[in-house]
Amino acid sequence: MTWAFALAALAAISASDVPVAAPVPDASLDAFFADFAKKRDAVHSLDARFTQKNISPEEVVDSSGSIVYVKPQHIVFRYDKPDAGTTYLMHGHRVYEYEPDIKQLQVYDLEKNAKTAIFFLGFDDDTKALRDAYDVSLFEMNKKPVGSRGISLRPKNAQEGNFREVKLYLRDADYLPYRIHILNDDDSEVEITITDFAINGKLDPSKTQIRLPEGTKIIENDQVVETVGPGGKTVPEEHTVVVEPLSEPKQGAGAGR
Repeated sequence: MTWAFALAALAAISASDVPVAAPVPDASLDAFFADFAKKRDAVHSLDARFTQKNISPEEVVDSSGSIVYVKPQHIVFRYDKPDAGTTYLMHGHRVYEYEPDIKQLQVYDLEKNAKTAIFFLGFDDDTKALRDAYDVSLFEMNKKPVGSRGISLRPKNAQEGNFREVKLYLRDADYLPYRIHILNDDDSEVEITITDFAINGKLDPSKTQIRLPEGTKIIENDQVVETVGPGGKTVPEEHTVVVEPLSEPKQGAGAGR
C-alpha cells in the first residue's frame, strides 16, 4: 500500500449510504473558507480512530487503526489490522512508511508545492494551498447533527492527478473531516470513517513517532542508509512532538463525534 493510497483511505462513505449532496454556489467559497480557517485555528492536535475500506472489482479490504494530527503538518496513521504496526507518518514534506513485518522504513521527500496539501486531507488549515492546486467546490447534505457541508477536490489537470475526486465530509463544530471518499479511477476507491475524536488533549509522544527495533533497514530516497543497531531508534529524531493540552480533550464515540 502506497503512502498516497493510505491517505486516500482516511475517511469514507459508499454512494449507497451518503445523502444526495447539493452543490453550493462558488460565490460562497471565500466566506466558507474564512470560517474554515477560523475554526481550524483552534485545533492544535487530534487523536482519533478510523476504519477503512479499499474497494476494487476483485475485493474489498477492511482495515482499521489510529490517526494523530499535530499542527503544523504532522500526521500519523497507525494500523491495527490487517497489518498490525504498519505506520505512515508525514512531517512537513518528509514521509515515513514503516512495515514492521519486514523490518523496513522507507523515507522520502515530497515536492514542495501546493499539491502536497492533499496529503493532509483537510486536517491542516492552509486552504489557499488546496485551492491553488485543485478545483474546489462545496456541497451540502442532510447529516445532522454531525455535519451539513463538505468539500470536493478535483485535480486541475486530470492527466497529472493520482485520483479523480476527493470528498471531505466535515463536522459542523470544527470542520474536521469525519468521512472522506476518494475515487481513484473507475475500478478503485477508498472509504474511511473517523470516530472517537479527542481534540487538543495531551498526546503521548510515542503516538507522534515510530519506534524502530534493532535490525530495521532504513531506506531514504531509494537508498539503504542505515540498519538500526542495538537499543532501537525513534523517528523522526529531530522532531519529538509534545503537545500541551489547551483544555480537557473533547471526546466523541460515534462517527463524526
